[in-house]
Amino acid sequence: MLSKKQSNQPQVTPELNLAKETFVQINQQSLAELLTFLDFADTQLTIGFVAVNFAEDRNTLIKILNNHPQCHDIQFELLNFADPNLRFLRDEIISDLKEINLEPDKKLVLIIIGLEKSIGLSGEYPPVLQDLNFVRDAFTNSVPHPILIFLPDHALTRLAKYAPDFWAWRKGVFYFKTVESTQELAIEKLFSPREY
Repeated sequence: MLSKKQSNQPQVTPELNLAKETFVQINQQSLAELLTFLDFADTQLTIGFVAVNFAEDRNTLIKILNNHPQCHDIQFELLNFADPNLRFLRDEIISDLKEINLEPDKKLVLIIIGLEKSIGLSGEYPPVLQDLNFVRDAFTNSVPHPILIFLPDHALTRLAKYAPDFWAWRKGVFYFKTVESTQELAIEKLFSPREY
């Protein structure tokens, strides 16, 4: 039986494999800080960035948040914006908000993934960041909810560089390390011969 006493220690579900358990262990401090951010985020625009480099780690972290006892009063909504041609993020968020059924007595927190596709790896001033910087003030009234934006390091660096006004509104940046076996697997997949 679970204790009613809550702690900042991450709760690991039995189905997590060893790599996922290791991910949680090496990121306990970052997870505790992220949980504190979520606890204190009010029901208004509050922006947090989560730096995580691999989709597998990102998905593990989202699963942990969805199942964590400290988050039982939070309604997480996952918004995937993986379109490389995305330009108007705020408009897309507003459109998706219309489709969300709010749960009573729960704080809505938007989780944004996939944005790195439109931010890109190189080039000058990605259109999505140009618009994001320009419409920053409009977010306050049109998206009155906490937002967690999950990005790999390279995309986070580009966002800070090309959308400095939007970046300035952040209330937290949470860096998650990657387990060595996850990095090795990604390199192996990258360099293994493909079958066609």
